[in-house]
Amino acid sequence: MFDSAFRTLFLSTPAKLKLADKHLCILQEDKEAVKIPLSDILCVIAESHQITFTNALLDAFASSKIVLYTCDSSHLPSGVFMPFLGHFKSLSILQNQIKLKKQTKSILWQQIIKAKISNQASMLKMLGKEEFCHLQSLAKSVNLADSTNNEAKAASIYFKALFGSGFSRKIDCLRDERIGTINAALNYGYAIVRGIITRSLCASGLNPTLGINHKNQFNAFNLADDMIEPYRIFVDSLVMRMYENGELQEFLSLENRVQLVEILNVSVMIENKLYPLSRAVIVSVQSLVRCFEIENLKLKTPLFCEEKSNGREIYEGASDV
Repeated sequence: MFDSAFRTLFLSTPAKLKLADKHLCILQEDKEAVKIPLSDILCVIAESHQITFTNALLDAFASSKIVLYTCDSSHLPSGVFMPFLGHFKSLSILQNQIKLKKQTKSILWQQIIKAKISNQASMLKMLGKEEFCHLQSLAKSVNLADSTNNEAKAASIYFKALFGSGFSRKIDCLRDERIGTINAALNYGYAIVRGIITRSLCASGLNPTLGINHKNQFNAFNLADDMIEPYRIFVDSLVMRMYENGELQEFLSLENRVQLVEILNVSVMIENKLYPLSRAVIVSVQSLVRCFEIENLKLKTPLFCEEKSNGREIYEGASDV
C-alpha cells in the first residue's frame, strides 16, 4: 500500500473548509484562501469549535483516506473520522482476521509486548537510568499472551524512572498539575498515533474493532489499541524531552499541542530502515495482514533508537511497504 500523503494540518482558529477541484480550500476572514492538494494530506486536526466542513469535503476525505481529528473544549482529541474499509481484498482479509486462531493471537501479543518493553528498556538505557536492566529481563521473560502481565510490571517501573517516583498514569489532573500536564501530553500524542494506525488498518482491509488482545465491546478500535503498544515509546520520548526542557507548564499550551502533532514525522526504524512514524505503521500493519494469512510469521515492530531522519530518503517507493 503506497502512500504519498505527508502533510499534517493543525487548525486552531475559526475557518470554513470546503472542496475545490481535488484541493482542500481553507477560508478565513480577512485572509487569502489557502488551497492544498488532497493527495498531500495525511491528517487534519480541527481544534477550534468554529471550524465548519462541507459534506463534499468529508466525502473527499474518506475517498482520499485522510484522517480527521476533532477536539474537545480542552483541546484534546475527542473523535476521529475514518473512511469505511477500502481495500480490494477486504472480504478475504476480514475472513482471515475473523478465523484467527487463539494460539496465533497469543504469539502475536507476546511479540507486541516484548517489542514494547524492549523499547522502554532502550529508552531508559539511553537516559542512563539503571532500571533498564529490570525491563530487559521482563522483556525476555514475556510469555504467550503475556500471561504473567509483564507489560504492567514494566510500566510501573518505566514511568517512575522517566518522570519521578511520584508519577502515576492514574492520578487525576486536578490533584497534581505537573503530573496532569504530563499525562495530558501523553494522551494527546497517543490519540494522534492511534488515529493514524486505525487509518492504516482500514486501508489494509482489516476491521479495527476485532482486536488481538483488546476485546472491549464498546471500543471500535481494539486492534489499533493492540498495534499502538510498541509505538507509544515515541510519544513518551517526545513528552520526556518537552518535560526536561521546561516546555510543559500548568496546562497543555498551543505550542505543546503543535509539537505533539509532529510525532507523525519522527524517525522510526523497522528492520534497519528508517521511516517517518506515519509510514512505519503501514509497514507494521501490512506485516500484520501477512501474519493473519500465514502462520508463524514474525510481526514487524518498531525499534526505538537515536537515529535522526525525516524518513524521506528511505521511504522511496511502494516496494518499501
